Formats: sequence, structure tokens, C-alpha cells
Amino acid sequence: MSGAAVVARWLVVYGAFLVAALPIARLLFPSAPDDGAGLAIPIATVVVTMVAFYVGQFSFGPWTALVGVAALVALGAVGHRLARRRGLADYDWNRVAGAFAVFAVGFGFVLALRSMDPVMSGWGGEKFLHTGLLNAVLRAEALPPEDMWYAGRPVRYYYGLPVFNAVVAFLTDTSVKYVHNVALAGYFGTLVVGAYSLCGWITRDRGYSRRLGGALGVFFVAFAGNAVTIVRFALGQLPRDLAVKWGRAAFNLNRSDYPQILFEQSSLSTWGWWDTRYVVEGTLQEFPLYSFVKADMHGHTVTTGFLVLSAALAYAYVQAPATARKRRAGLLFGGLGAVAGYFGVTNTWSLPSAVGMAWLAVVYAGPHPATLVPGNAGDRLQSVAPAGESRPFAGARGGVADRARGGGRGGRRRRRYALASPFLLASVPPNEGIGLFPPRTTAAGVLLIYGALLALFATYLFTRRTGIEDSDATAVAKALGAVALVVGVGALAGDLGAIVVLLPVVAGAWLAMRVRASAGFEAMLVVGGVGLVLAMELVHAKVHPFELARWNTTLKVAIQGWVFCGLAAGPIAAMLATDVRDAAPSLADLRDRGATTGAAAVSVVLVVVLVSSSLFAPLVVATDIVGPYQDGEDPSLDGYEDHRAAHPQQVAAIEWFEDEVSATQSVLWMERETGTPPFVEKPGLSRGWQNPVSTLTGLPTVAGWFHETGYRGDAPYYQRVDDVGIIYETTDDRSRAVLLDKHDVQYVWVGPLEREEYDVAALGDDPGIEAVYANDAVTVYEVDHGELVDHAAA
Repeated sequence: MSGAAVVARWLVVYGAFLVAALPIARLLFPSAPDDGAGLAIPIATVVVTMVAFYVGQFSFGPWTALVGVAALVALGAVGHRLARRRGLADYDWNRVAGAFAVFAVGFGFVLALRSMDPVMSGWGGEKFLHTGLLNAVLRAEALPPEDMWYAGRPVRYYYGLPVFNAVVAFLTDTSVKYVHNVALAGYFGTLVVGAYSLCGWITRDRGYSRRLGGALGVFFVAFAGNAVTIVRFALGQLPRDLAVKWGRAAFNLNRSDYPQILFEQSSLSTWGWWDTRYVVEGTLQEFPLYSFVKADMHGHTVTTGFLVLSAALAYAYVQAPATARKRRAGLLFGGLGAVAGYFGVTNTWSLPSAVGMAWLAVVYAGPHPATLVPGNAGDRLQSVAPAGESRPFAGARGGVADRARGGGRGGRRRRRYALASPFLLASVPPNEGIGLFPPRTTAAGVLLIYGALLALFATYLFTRRTGIEDSDATAVAKALGAVALVVGVGALAGDLGAIVVLLPVVAGAWLAMRVRASAGFEAMLVVGGVGLVLAMELVHAKVHPFELARWNTTLKVAIQGWVFCGLAAGPIAAMLATDVRDAAPSLADLRDRGATTGAAAVSVVLVVVLVSSSLFAPLVVATDIVGPYQDGEDPSLDGYEDHRAAHPQQVAAIEWFEDEVSATQSVLWMERETGTPPFVEKPGLSRGWQNPVSTLTGLPTVAGWFHETGYRGDAPYYQRVDDVGIIYETTDDRSRAVLLDKHDVQYVWVGPLEREEYDVAALGDDPGIEAVYANDAVTVYEVDHGELVDHAAA
């Protein structure tokens, strides 16, 4: 099947998912201007993923995909019946089609990127990890799949994403070589259409243009980049000595090639996107477009669209009247609880964000949280709880808001985690809990990454207080002076600088959210987004690599903060732009200096924000799409194509090996119920073309990539590495037999990597080991365990 046919089939499936989930979205988001269509695809994805995930614990395969789809259709049918009873079944199909068109734009954008670099490379990322996981899931008879890099054990990594990808692959009969690239495009389309839907909805409710708010929301969430790119280009315009002197803060990398990297990154001819996330030492702070350009199937990358869904559910909760207790409880504990459960199996790092959205919604909403409790109990809680600012926290003592934020002992909290229990109980990698006060960021560091967004939010908070029309030169000057003072104090505060800069924005948005005189839900999103960025300065997860305290925390959390900030920035920019247009004086009123100065100041801020955050996307288009196209490269979505060209004999052997194992799996192995027979290849102690057999087939090898140290610990992994070395190099056939039996090895792979690493002994001379395949690059040996046992006994 061609790449074009694959794309067409996946678009049909996504369109069918949208239509099937539309009644559910309509019930959840009855006031959404697009009937909830922009949020139907993530709803469908959650339903199909979770059903396939749970059914797959017992049996997994193509029929599991059909069960997931059947569950979605059944829920959609029930939703349609309920929607019809409530008068909500009159869908606007033009807007539904428009939502799908927005999805298709995002889908097509990433397809264009991937078609110019489709290879599932082992370099510069973890595509080999995600390719291996997908192959392991496709091969699994039940979940969790056996770890392709640690034979005999289930994976200890998120496998919810490859479950959904495998489901759509089954439905569309898509070859594995296409799945990663097309699935990645689907997740980006989900992010784009969700951002357009929610930001347009918020903007319309605030009395501004829905389309402008939606378009700006898509820009800030999905296409904007951090401010460091334009700063680096500006440094390149300075005299060389000055650039080197003042540019180090913009290149605080874990590398030693400064100032060479400065001049590479400040020139159009040598710019590369890779170093854009390396700004603050010891951290990796990504934004969505960067992550999708990098194109790993990481949970923190592809679940960003479901953060949008969690924000939309929070917004629907805020809009629900106090009398709609069941609806509010359903949105809070059912809708947001389901999204939290989805995060539990796809990207546990995002689970607290869904819980946080629930908590902020309870704080922001008009009805007292105690009204969620039915009957007299709710009335008593409300009567004893103080009013005002402490109200939600007092309600938490009654157990209501506490469950909403996931910190209480209530049954609903347990149910939220129970949704992900098959993963959380068996497959979570080891960790050492939460640490406090990690190495922190300077003011320069946080401004280089988030400066444009923070300027936008500061302008918004100021204008919400004064109003652009009422601003005068003195007020604007005071506001700019206050911002300069905060930044200056932050610069002098050293590693507390980020806290000094971020805290006033969070506090100002919190007050605006609580007062609600002129601020709306966008202020709550500012609290959520900037609050996550601030939280990274105070706490961190103690996970691998342990020597870099914030490495994984910033990698997985920064992008979440960006999504919520982007969802706030879209409506805010639309409102400010519209207010500037309305406040701009006519030629006859140019003497009204106050209005002129206020509008001009806000206009300058908007221009700076748009310019500083819009450079990354066109540079990526020029270098990753236009550049290869101009060089005559042929577009393709085949992720294995480059491997076949670079390693033809190894790939031929891999294809034979996969077919052989699938076709001749012995009765002995079936009776042992040990799954797919393990084999040995050289462990991947570095990135690149390492462990290609297990990666490209999903068949389990004894020891794979060094990533397993983060999942299993150093000692168990390196013990297996040592065992593999002995299997290849020992001249003692009995010692080899013991280790082959210890790991139940059925095949021994000897290719270029193994010959380069080991002094490979004459394996074929050992009793019980026979060559069953050979070409000029690879020899594959099969192990007869019965003969091994007899030989060892003798």
C-alpha cells in the first residue's frame, strides 16, 4: 500500500472517530460554538485507547481494535439519544466539517515534515525505542507486551500510545513502516483542532472574534517557539567580541563548543532547530512544535492535545450553573477523571495537570464546591465553610475540592488512578519520589524561553485593570517601569531570578481570576501555565538520570506549561488586538495623547510577542521541508526506507528472521507459555544503529538499549550485558550453554555489530547450536535446548 493510500485511510478513520464521538462532545460542551466537534477526536482517542488497553490485558489483536471501535460507537449512540432528549442533536455540519478541516491542516503539516525525513533513526532521539515498543505491541497476544530490550519481562514504559497506534494500524491495515509518521501527524492535528476550538470558544464568550481567537490559539499553542531564537539571531548582528561577551546566557548548554555554536545558531545558513531547547543548564525545555519536529513518540509530545481537552472540560465545568450538580460532578470526576486515567497509561507526567485543571475549575467557578455533594450533607458543608477567597480550601476539608485536586482520600480519586492501574502497578519505571528546591533558573534564562508570553500576560493584566481607553502616558510608563523593576530585581537575584519574574505573573493572574471584574477563564489558564513553569523551580521528580536533577522534570513539564500558556495567549492576544483597534483614535482625535499612547504601547508589545515567538516555525519549514525539496529529495513516509538502503543485507536478514520466528514458533515454547522466543544481539550501549533486530521486529533480546538502566536499574541490566558478552566470546561451550538456558535463548544473531564488538567464538561448533541462515553480513544460529541440556549433563 502506498503512502498516499495510508494517509487517506487514516483520515477516514479520524473522520469516523469525530462523527462517532460528536454526540458525546455535544453533551460535554453544549455551549461550544462548533458543537464540540473540535474536541471530538481526542474524546474518541481516549475511549478507544482505554477500551483497547483494558481488553488487551486479556487478549490483544485486530479484534481488540474492533471492540474499541464498537465501544466508541455504542457510547456515541447513547450520547446521541441523550442529546436528542435535551434538544442538542441539531449538529451544525458545516462547523463539524470546518473542525475536521482544521485537524487536516495540522495533520498535513506534520506529514510534510516527516515526508522529508521519515527515517526511524536511532540517532538524535528515541525513535528506536518507540519503534520497538510499537512492534512489541503489534506482536503481543496480551498486554503488557514483552520488553523487546529485556527478554522475559513486560515493558516498564508507557505503552498506551502504541496501543492506540496499533489499533488504527489494525483498522487501516497499515504496515508498521508507516505507522509512526502518520500517527504522529494525527496527534498534532488533534492538538491543532483542540486549540482552535477551545480558544475560539473562550474568545467568543468574551465578546470577541471566535476565528481570530482560534487562529491565534493555534499559533501560540502549536506553532510558536521560545524567544531565544530571535535573541540568538540578534546577537549575530553584533560585533563578534560583543556577541561572544554577552551571548553566553543564550547558550547555556551542556557542551563545550561555545562560541562556535553562537555563530552557527545566529546565521540563517547554519541554523538548526536541535539546540533551541538547550538554554538553561541541566534542563530540556521544549515547546510543542519543537517536540513534533523532533518526532519522537514521547508521551509528553503527543498527549498535548489531551491537555487541551482537560482545559476544555474545566471550562465547561466553570460554565455549568450551580443547579446542574450532576453535570458538574460528571465533568469533574467523570470527564477530567477519564482524561487523568488516559494520562496514567500514556504520560503519567501529565496526570497531575488534569487534576490541577479540576482544582482550578473548582476555585474559579461560581458555585461553592460543597454544592457537588448531594442533599443535606452539601448544605451543611456550605454553611460551615467560610465565604470568599478561602472558600474552595474550606470545602476541601469536607472532601470535595480535595478529591477534585486528587489530594484527598475519596473514592473518586482512587477510581481515577484505578483507570491506569494495569500500568501503574506493573510497568512504572523506578523512581525516588519528589525532591525540593533543585538547581534553579536565572531571570535571563526564563525570559529567553518564556519572555514573549510573559510580556503578553503582563500587558493583559495591566490593561484589564486600567482599560486601554483609560490609559495615559503616565500609567503606561508606570507599568513599563514596574516590569523593568521586576526584571532588574530578578537579574540581581541570581538563581532566584526566575521565581522573582514568574511569581508576580502568577499572583496577578490569580487575583484577576478571583476578582473576575474584567478577566475571564484565560486568567485561570495563565495561573495553570505559568504556575507549572514556576513549579519546576521549586520541585522535581527524582528519576533517571539521577545526576541531572531537573533533566526529565523540565523535559516532561515545560511543554505542559507551554500548552496552557498558549491556550491563554490566543484569546488574550485576540482581545488586546481588538481593543487596540477599537481604542486607536481617528485622525481628528490624535490630540488625545492618553489613548494614543496606551494603544501604541500595547501594539508594540503585541508586535514584539508575535515576532519573537514566530521565528521557529518558518525556519523549520525552510530547512526541513523546503530545503530537502529543493535538493531533489523524494517525499516518503516509509520509516524503514533508509535502513534498507544503508544496511541492505542486515535488513534482509531481519525480514527473514521475523518471518521465521512467526512461522516456526515451536510447540515447546507454546507449552512453556513464555511468549516469543528470546534471542541475543549486541546490547546498545550507545545510540544509533544499535539493537536493530529487536527494534525493527519487536522480538525480545536479552539486553537492548542502555535505556533499560532507567527502567530496571544499572546492576540487573549490566549483568545481562556481561552474560551476552560471555555467550558470544567464551570458548567454554558448557558456560555458554548455561547462559543460553538461563535466558531461554532460542536464536543467536551474529552481524557486523557483534563481530565488531566481540571476538565471536565458533558458535556453530557447539552442540545444540546450528546455523540456520547466512548472508555476507549476518549469520543466525538456532539453539536446541534439548541437546544443550544433554551436553551439559554429559
